[in-house]
Amino acid sequence: MFYTAIILVSLLMVLMAISAFILVVHSIRREDRRRSLTHNPRGPLAYGTRRMLGFSVDHSGCEARPDHACPACLELTV
Repeated sequence: MFYTAIILVSLLMVLMAISAFILVVHSIRREDRRRSLTHNPRGPLAYGTRRMLGFSVDHSGCEARPDHACPACLELTV
């Protein structure tokens, strides 16, 4: 009985890890398709993925050189 519980818990943990991996991959592909990495995240999945991967965008270069600004900063100035 104890071994069955250990196997079930380990299978549950493996399934949780696989599903988390699939969610992160899906979020990365969706952000890449939208080309929205310089914008604010659109939802909790995108926010969580960016936070987990440590992704952030520094817009100080856009302020220093407006002629080479990113698309998000160009939309704000128009």
